This record gives sequence, C-alpha cells and structure tokens, in this order.
Amino acid sequence: MRRRHLLLVAVAALCACTRADDGVAATVVGPAATTPPPVIETPGPCSYENTIVLGTVANPALDEASGLVASRRNRDVIWAHNDGNRSPGLFAIGHDGTDLGFHPIEVDGVVDLEDIALISGPTGDEVLLADIGDNGSERTSIRLYRFDEPDPAVIGPITDIDVLEYVYPDRPHNAEVLLVDEANQRVVIVTKEQRLVEGVSPELGPTEVSLVFEGPLDTDGDQPTELTAAGTIDAPLLETRTAAETPQLVSLLGIGGLPTGGDVSSDGALIALRTYETIWIWPRPTGSTVAESLTADPCQAGDVREPQGEAVAFFDGSLITASEGPSPDLVQLGP
Repeated sequence: MRRRHLLLVAVAALCACTRADDGVAATVVGPAATTPPPVIETPGPCSYENTIVLGTVANPALDEASGLVASRRNRDVIWAHNDGNRSPGLFAIGHDGTDLGFHPIEVDGVVDLEDIALISGPTGDEVLLADIGDNGSERTSIRLYRFDEPDPAVIGPITDIDVLEYVYPDRPHNAEVLLVDEANQRVVIVTKEQRLVEGVSPELGPTEVSLVFEGPLDTDGDQPTELTAAGTIDAPLLETRTAAETPQLVSLLGIGGLPTGGDVSSDGALIALRTYETIWIWPRPTGSTVAESLTADPCQAGDVREPQGEAVAFFDGSLITASEGPSPDLVQLGP
C-alpha cells in the first residue's frame, strides 16, 4: 500500500511533483546495450564513502521503487519493483536507469510488495518478491512469490509462480525488509516498527524496536508457515549515531530510522539494511546465520540523501540505492 504517513504529505508539499501515469510504459523488444559500473574490489564493511549518480530511471511507471536487486547472470540488469499492488511485476533497468522492459507477475491477491531478493535454484537464479507490507498491521498472513529469474530479452508475463505463505508467531507486523540466508535456506524479515513523534502524527504509534523473524525457505504450501522470533534491531536508536551534518526532512519528522529495505551480498559475507536516510552494514561471521549476525553492532555505510529511500542492492563491491518518486536517481556508494 502507498505510504499514508506524514513523510509523503511533507514531500508533496515541498516538491509539488506531478505523478507519472499509472499505466506501465510500453514494452520493448529486448534490453538495450548498457554498461554496468566497473567492478569494485570488496571494501571493508563500511568503506562506502564515495557517492556517484549512475543515471535516472527512465521508465515513468517505476515511480514507487521499493526494492532493487542486481542480476547475477545478466550483469547489465537491475531488477526493481514498485511499492504496493499497482502494476505488480519486475522492471528491468540498466545501471544507468535505461528502461529494459516490464515483466508483470500473474498472481492473485497481491497486497503490498516491499522488497526483492535472488536465490539459487536448480536451473538458475530465482526471484523472491516480498508481499510483506502491512501499514495497518492487520494481515493474517504475508507472502513471498518465488519464480525463475526471467530473461530480460524476452518481455512478457511471469506465470509460473510459487506462493510461500507465512504468519508471525505473535501478531501482524508491517515490514519492508526481506533478507535471504541461502547457506541455511532461511528467509529473514525485519519489521518496520514505528515510534511516536509527539505532536506531529499519532498514526506513527508507540515507541517500538524493529523485530527480526526468520523461517524456512521451503514451505509445504498447505498451511502458512509460522515464523520464529530471532531478535530485535533498534534502528531509530542507531540513527542517532549518524554522521550527517545537516538533518534531512525524514530525520526532522522522527522517522528517518525506520527500516525500508535490505540485501545480502552475493558471497553472503555482508548484510545491508537501509533506513530512510542511512545504510547499516553487518559483517556475517563464518558459521553464523543472517539472523544471528543482526544481533551484533553494525557500522554505518553511508548517509543516503534521498526523498524517500526504500531500496538497496549489493553490486560487487558497491551498493546501489533508489528512492520512491518519479524519475529517481540510481545512486552507487563505493570506496
């Protein structure tokens, strides 16, 4: 569902931006030639001080970018998706923002898409698209859509989809972060718990920390699989450690620390979790699960200056981010 919190109201008032048309841009015959950023040798966990704008997203239909993941077999392609349930599917974009086509997913009941990840399958990489958003904290279950990574050169609908359904062990939660622990065949969900901004918006609710839940990647498909509580992350408290010299609007509103996206590096060694204004990195010790690693103290990867940043992806030794909104920039953070 689209954000109904004060951030959007404030941004709309400041920007008075014209919204793109709700229709999906015309499909293309195949991906145009694009040049991905140069390979960067893997830096230290938080050596991402340099920021480069790679380009601007060209497809006007991708105007609520909520998840990004860099293709591992098509190195010039980034997969992205919109927030919510409007035009659910995958947008293929080049590293400079080039429109490489849209692949709708044909599945009933999409509620609120929030994040995306890749996993290794028997015949190649597969996509996990996370339908986990729940602004009202009222859903009886959440879902992940699992399907083969499409060929970006063959534009068309995605129809062969496995639906993985999960329930929380306690109560419904709003969440926007999906992490995949491939080594242990587990999925990890980090909730977007919200804290009260006194005198500004009672809809933000009482002060809470984000909760970490995990569950099996394979489910039986007959009944929802119950997730397991695996820890907490006080992301708003972490945000007080940021080194930003000038506070952003989201920080002034008191919501800058809410977790909005995440990714695990392709070698499984690093975990990224982004908030509206910061990216945090957890090194993953050998033998540790993703959920266990999140109980340690992270370091700050970068100060992300985006209107409403919700997407982050590892690409070799760099991070790539994007914001919601029309024609967002693709931003690379590297050493």
